[in-house]
Amino acid sequence: MLGIRAFEPSRVRIRLPGRRRPSGGPAARRVATLVPAGLLGGFVMGLGCGLAYTVGAQLTYGGVLVNPAVIEATAVNCLMYGLTFALAGGLVLGLAATLETPIDLGRAATPTDLLAVNRSIVVRQALFLAPMLTLVIAFGGRLMTELLQGVVGPLTWPMADGLALGAVGGVAGALSYALAFTAWGQWALLTRVWLPLTGRLPWATVAFLEDAYRRGVLRQVGAVYQFRHARLQRHLRGRPTE
Repeated sequence: MLGIRAFEPSRVRIRLPGRRRPSGGPAARRVATLVPAGLLGGFVMGLGCGLAYTVGAQLTYGGVLVNPAVIEATAVNCLMYGLTFALAGGLVLGLAATLETPIDLGRAATPTDLLAVNRSIVVRQALFLAPMLTLVIAFGGRLMTELLQGVVGPLTWPMADGLALGAVGGVAGALSYALAFTAWGQWALLTRVWLPLTGRLPWATVAFLEDAYRRGVLRQVGAVYQFRHARLQRHLRGRPTE
């Protein structure tokens, strides 16, 4: 099973060009992290789109799913869509990283305030990513078509279809980023859905935490909750108590 690391609340927001921000290593590290993630994630998503497009077209027109022509068309579509989505993911996430600027999460006085701040940041990031991914997929597909025309066979990329595909990819990419790569997304998926669904937390999670705080089980340190008793902390971490 893959290990899951803990996500911290987003500490960045989108910065308009021309505004000053602190320079240094963190921005370069963000670019170095997000660009490969966008390339890989986009390529995998593109492979899936290419496969789904070919299979859907064959089923729609009553064609045979397994024959040399279909296999060749599937490979070409997967390659084209994979390269197009990889280009879009790498460019847009890299651009987002260069436009980010740190913010002070210390202004959140309570855990609920911290969640509200983080949710606002993630929503703004998603609203930036979705249209940018749409445009880059649409025009990137045309670019890939021109570059590989005749190399892998005759290719077409109608802009109307490219924009439609880009819109689907843009929304899916923005949602994937928000839910899988941000602390608020992990909170929404795990704490608000999965853990209550499996009976490990109540559905009213915030009310449950606030009640535990009032009863002295939790303490508030800044904008986060901690278990008050050290023995309980050690027990939950799997360490023997003294």
